[in-house]
Amino acid sequence: METVHDQQTCSEAGILDNALVLIAVLGEKGRIVSWNHAAETITGYSQTEVIGSDAVWKDLYPDKEYRKSVTQKIADILKTKNSFENLETTIRTRSGESRTVLWNTKKIIEEGLPRTIAVGMDVTGEREAMAFRESIIDNAYVLIAVLDPKGKIQVWNKAAEMITGYSPGEVIGRSDIWKKLYPDAEYRHSITQKISRIIAGQNYFENLETTIRTKTGGRRIISWNTRQVGTGGIYHEIAIGRDITEQRKAEEALVSYMTEMTMRLKQPVGIISSTLMESAHLVKEGMLTNDEIILVLQGQARNASQIEKNIREFQAAIVEKNREIPEAYRKFLEG
Repeated sequence: METVHDQQTCSEAGILDNALVLIAVLGEKGRIVSWNHAAETITGYSQTEVIGSDAVWKDLYPDKEYRKSVTQKIADILKTKNSFENLETTIRTRSGESRTVLWNTKKIIEEGLPRTIAVGMDVTGEREAMAFRESIIDNAYVLIAVLDPKGKIQVWNKAAEMITGYSPGEVIGRSDIWKKLYPDAEYRHSITQKISRIIAGQNYFENLETTIRTKTGGRRIISWNTRQVGTGGIYHEIAIGRDITEQRKAEEALVSYMTEMTMRLKQPVGIISSTLMESAHLVKEGMLTNDEIILVLQGQARNASQIEKNIREFQAAIVEKNREIPEAYRKFLEG
């Protein structure tokens, strides 16, 4: 007849076996006493292969040096406490796949014998997703900075370093980067005032252009966009800065081009116009023969062709020199 104790034992075994995390109960010298279903699924090693032995740890950590480093880390932790929490290691499954496991342990006494319960949570998916997000952030072609509620930098990507010249080590955990990027107190104050006015009406701003001073003393024009993210009343600010320095230079060059071309065209176009008007008057008065009229028209056609040629050469030079010219203007210049 099944006793209450037996029923309780069966119930506990069922809970352990159906848990969604790897649960291993260890006896003396790390020998496996219990190995649940999730442990089988995650590692690929069955209960019959591991119970009563400690060999599975060499299978899960086949690299001798890595296994030694993990063992040392555990030993260091256990010098001061009887368990460890959130110890992250990488195991090799039976199929040769790598999985990231977050370990927690607890010491218990079972039927008068010391036992260690090791609980392993497979966080491979979360770590891969995190690495993917970090990769996107780090390899983005825009400056990305994440600020905590106190304004301290939490994330500073590669583009931020390339644009400003300041490395993550110089800015993360600090809030004084803005004084370095905006060293002029009056300009910094005006920017702060502008941001305050914008944020008073909304919690973010878009396409705010400012000029920063880089670590090497250069000046870069940045177009800023921000968003707030967070829950439970704790919000982080994401600042995205696009370096538009070259684009602005190209636009200035385009304006200069238009101004210079207007000046260059004014005189030759005026000459062609006055010549044709004068010729029209002479034709009306019957003072030009057909051959003379043809010569006048051919001459002005050549002048117009030369003007067109000069314009195209100038356009090509502007486009080649300034690759940041906006697409709409570029099509006009290349047309």
